[in-house]
This record gives sequence, structure tokens and C-alpha cells, in this order.
Amino acid sequence: MHLADLSPIQAHVGYGRLGTGGSLGYEGKQISIQGHSYPQALSTHPPARLLYHLGGAATRFRSFVAINDDVAAGVSHADFTVIADGRQVGEAREVRAGAPPCELEAVIDGASLLELMVTTTRWPYSHAVWLDPEVDAGPAAFAPEHIDDAIGRATIALPPALPAARRCVATVASRGYEFLLDDMLGSLLANGGCTDARLVVFVLGDEHTCEKVIAKYRAVPVFCTPQAPLSAASKAVLYSVARVVDAEQYICLDADTLVLSELEPVFGAIEACVPGSIFVAREGNGHHYASLDQALLEAYGGSTGDRQRILGRDGPEGSYQLVVNDGIFAGGREALLTLDAAIRAMPGAAAWLGARPELPWRNQYIFNLAVACLGTGVELTESYNIQLHTSDVESSDGNGIPKLSWQHRPVRVLHLSGWGRTKYPGLSGMYAAVTQPLVGGGDGDGYGAFLRGLRAWLGRYGVPALAWSFYGTTDGEGARVRDPSMLPVLGALHYLVRANGCTSFVETGTARGVSAACLASAIAHRPEARLVTFDPCVLPEREELWSSLPVEMRACIDARPTDSLAGMRELLDAGACFDGALLDANHTEEHLWAELQLATELVKPEGLILVHDCRWIEGIARALERMEASGYGVVRLLCAESDLPEDSELGLAVVDNHVRNGAGP
Repeated sequence: MHLADLSPIQAHVGYGRLGTGGSLGYEGKQISIQGHSYPQALSTHPPARLLYHLGGAATRFRSFVAINDDVAAGVSHADFTVIADGRQVGEAREVRAGAPPCELEAVIDGASLLELMVTTTRWPYSHAVWLDPEVDAGPAAFAPEHIDDAIGRATIALPPALPAARRCVATVASRGYEFLLDDMLGSLLANGGCTDARLVVFVLGDEHTCEKVIAKYRAVPVFCTPQAPLSAASKAVLYSVARVVDAEQYICLDADTLVLSELEPVFGAIEACVPGSIFVAREGNGHHYASLDQALLEAYGGSTGDRQRILGRDGPEGSYQLVVNDGIFAGGREALLTLDAAIRAMPGAAAWLGARPELPWRNQYIFNLAVACLGTGVELTESYNIQLHTSDVESSDGNGIPKLSWQHRPVRVLHLSGWGRTKYPGLSGMYAAVTQPLVGGGDGDGYGAFLRGLRAWLGRYGVPALAWSFYGTTDGEGARVRDPSMLPVLGALHYLVRANGCTSFVETGTARGVSAACLASAIAHRPEARLVTFDPCVLPEREELWSSLPVEMRACIDARPTDSLAGMRELLDAGACFDGALLDANHTEEHLWAELQLATELVKPEGLILVHDCRWIEGIARALERMEASGYGVVRLLCAESDLPEDSELGLAVVDNHVRNGAGP
């Protein structure tokens, strides 16, 4: 099935309009690649984003991608990305003008939403096209497995197998709730501080009104077929989240909530408390029920004997005092699997829930009863579920960010429950109105992981172990750290390398391995990351530092006990090419000059060549002056005069590996 035959549910391009039928979509030009026309192609000048609903019936995506013939060779380039249900499944990077078409295939088994993205750093003339993009949708199409939720309100189509996640935030929505869903997910990304969490939306019914919102936030849709009329009780599908999504920790939120503060404390509580704990907030915000039996009679329209009929037995659960609202609940995988099992074990739950359709919130009593049976409820502070149907809040000027308080305490999660949904109209649409939120988990905080390992290592060796590193003193005997909160000089090195897109790096002068660990943290998230570091002297403490790093960082370090010049020549003889180099070995003019000559050949054109200690050692300064005289640009960082320098006047120089005016060393 050609995508050109489908209408995208969203289409944004960076110039002109989406080109179809052989048109580029602007300036009256036609699609032509190496002289051939492509009537089934899609023209998407970046930044571009196309979104298609596939309904879970496709197995594979394929296309060729290219830059149109009207662009001169090398003038522009583009990155093409394929995203299925919020996860990247294929990519073609730096497809350049004048190059032949690049094939791009991706497995998309069972994906409901297919997203095609194009980005570029050279916007002018980035005439990016998808040539004959198509998906397979034949007899071999993905057939998802199904399970019923714990109370039997819906049949859940299990999504394609995803890598296990550390964290998951899940919610549920149906037709008519898309606006609330948009606000909730927007507030979560803006204020929740959990960008690493997998976002999951259980979608009730076969309507597709929520899909644009789900795609907007790169969430994973889980489609559910209702087995009972849609109502508030339908959100019971969330009780089975651990059977649907593989994660270590879960936070479940109603779609009619606004997240106004970080959720990290809740995730931290899951990790800190006894496994099996289920984290919940009380019902009513200050208007608490004395027992579950009281709530059964006063809130859920029950009668004496209902609890025994639901459970199929008598027991002490009626006196349980932690009566909760399930607008937010959280727990580890073990806890929520146990919750699901406890509800499934209630023989009378489904019948009792369906007996009073005019009281659709009865599912919450089933949830409460399960928590009471397990005895694993742990109370969250009420600020994590301020329910507007029972409470009022006060607002203060938050400079555009909602700052709400309840009983002089900040509101962390606001629940727009029941008739309280219309209390504060100024809060409605605050996040839904944003068309392009900052979404995605990215590649992780490698610098944070490096700092954790470095702090543990310094706990054994102390600050003097940073001698010869970016925090070493000029006498080479000690070190000085002015700001231990983030060690910003190492941060500058990390982010300079990471932001430059480096995958491979070479370093001279390993010493205790501090800068090598920092460099590894900047590149390890990229496929085929590689750091080669040279030092003929092997210091034992560096292995202890490196062993404290995550496995992927340690794995990309290739330490070679040899002289830097010999090692660099060996790499050149092997035809190696690197994205950058850090030269920090023998601090003499001639040795650095020789390293620089080799680095200009080892590092790709316009790649990073970094030189440490450029400020206080005369030999290094002279070698850099020779580079400038040879036509290379040199920028000296960490060298400005300051009352509070972060380093010890060691300095860092960046050599642009690009010869000006045909000169060279």
C-alpha cells in the first residue's frame, strides 16, 4: 500500500506544501531524482512531519529517500526518520544532494501510528523527498493478542513488543476526552520532570479522535474494545497496565488531571519502599471516610453484604481506613501485577459494578477493596491528588506557570474531577493550545551518569586525584574544584562533544582516565561509539573509575598503553577516521605539533580537535600559533579573565580541522 494513496491525519512541512503526484509542492517544480520522475513520491521540505493512521495492520515500511535533482551536489542534506507508535524504528542520516537514493526500511509490526520526519541543519534547498514510500499490509499483517481488563470492561489489544522501560506513565481516554488528554500530557511533559518515562494511552473505542493527541506527545496507543457502555468505570483498564506494558515502575493518572510539579518523588518512593507497595492518595481531600464500609454505603451506593458478594467471602477489609481516589496510583511491576490478580480473583466484581450504571464511579470501590485485601497501600500526600469536586484551590502569579495551593500547600497534581471541571476555566487549554511541545526522552543524561561515577571515585581518592585533568592545578600536583555541584568545566567538554554529534573520538594522555570517562559519557549513547585513548603509563586507579560507569560507557573505551604518536600513526595506517580528538599528552611544542599534524589526518574535515593546557604552557601556545599560521582557525576557551575562574587557568583550544586558503601544516 503506497502512502501516497493515504491521507495523512497530520502534515507539516517547512516550506511550501506537502508535495504529491510528482510535485515538489512549491515553485512549480517537479520531483526528479537522477533524471527519473516519481508520481508516488512525497516531497517534504524540512522541518517536516507526516502522520498516518495504519490501524495495526502493517508489518514493514520501505522507501528510498533523496534530495531532489534541482539542488546542486553537496549544497544541502537532510535526516529522514521513521517513528512507529512513538518509537524510532528507522533512520537515514545526512542524505546529501547529488547522492544516489538511500534505501530506508523499518519493521512496524502492529503500529497504529506511523510518523515520517525530516530534519536538516541546512534549510535552504533541502528539497527532501520520499520515493515510493509504502507499507506491507497483506495476509502476514500483525495480529495482536488480546486480554480483558481485570473487571471485564474492555478487551485490550496488546501493543507490539517494546523494550522494557524503567518507568511508565499511563492514562486512559475516549472520544470527547481528547482535549483533557492534551492538557494532561502537556502538563506532564512541562512540569512532571520524567521525560525518560514511556507514555501510554489506553484508547477506548474504535474512534480515532485521540490519535492526533497521542502522536503529538509521542505516546504509545493501546486500543481497547469496550465490553460495556463507556463511562467513568471504563478507566478500570488502567488496573491491568502491568500486564500490557513491561516496565519497572508505573504512575497511572486520570486524563482529567494536570501535573503541576515533578513526579520524581513518587518514582523515588516506589524505589525506596517495600516491593509490592501501591501508592495512593485519599478520597475527598480533608473529607475522609472512616472506613471502606462507610464509603461503600455513602459514596458507592452499596448495601450491607455487598463486600462479601464481591469477594465471595467475608473478611476484615470493611474496616480498612485508607479510602482512596484512583485519579493517581503508582507502584512497581510486582505491585500492579498483584493488584490486577487481586481484582480478577473477585467473583462478584463485574456484576456489582454493572448493577448501578447511574453510579459509574463504582469501579473505584473495587480498586479500594483490592488495596485493602492486599494491605499494601501507602498514602501519598494529598497534594498529589487535589480533587476539585470536593476542594477549592488558591492561585498565585506563576509567570505563566500555574501556581496553585490547597490549605497553604502547593498542588502537585490537580484533579479536574466531576463538576469541579468547570471551576477554573482559566486552567483549561493552557497546554492543549501548544502545537509543538518538547517531546521525547532523548538519549539520556550521560553527563549525570558520569558525575555519579566520578563522585564515587573521588570519595576514595579525593580531589587531588583530579590532578592532570581539566581541574588540575598548573603545578601538576593537585586540583581545585570551585563548583562541585556540576563540575562545569568537565560539563563544557561533555556537551561540546555531544552537541557536535560525535560518535568516535581519539585522546592522547589518558592519565587517571577522568577526561576519557567524560568523553565516553558524551558519545556512548550513539551506535558504534568508540573512544581510543593512548598513554604508555597505566595507572591502576583509572580502571576503578571506569568500572563505576554504565556498561555502555565503559565498553566504548579502547585504552592503548602506547605513545600517542605511535598510536596515532597506527590508526592512520589502519585507515581509521574519527569525529574528534583531544590532545593532552606530552606538553612540548614539537610533540604537540606532531600530534596536531596527525590529528588533521585522523579527524574528519571540520571535526573537533581539542587541545588542553593551552593557556599556561608556552610550548602549547606556540604550537597553536603555528597552526594558525598554517591556515587553521583556533578558538581558545576557558581563557577569559574572571574573578572566579572555574578551572585553574589551564584553558582549552578548539582547532577547526579546515585549512583556509589552501594552507596546511
